[in-house]
Amino acid sequence: MGNPDVHDHTNLPIVVARGGAGQVKGGWHIKYDEATPLANLHLALLDHVGVHLDSFADSTGRAGEVLEPMSL
Repeated sequence: MGNPDVHDHTNLPIVVARGGAGQVKGGWHIKYDEATPLANLHLALLDHVGVHLDSFADSTGRAGEVLEPMSL
């Protein structure tokens, strides 16, 4: 946690790891220019497993680029 006393998730490094069978692009790093809610990643991951929500917690969109298919 960025600041565990208040459960702050600012500047929190996240690792998304799985085999993906070619569905998840691996070996790369994403750094956002602006503060991006962690809930954006949660929404993208939920979409990926078939749970579709319009919003979640403080989300402002989806971090869909995390789940882009690998280019072959």
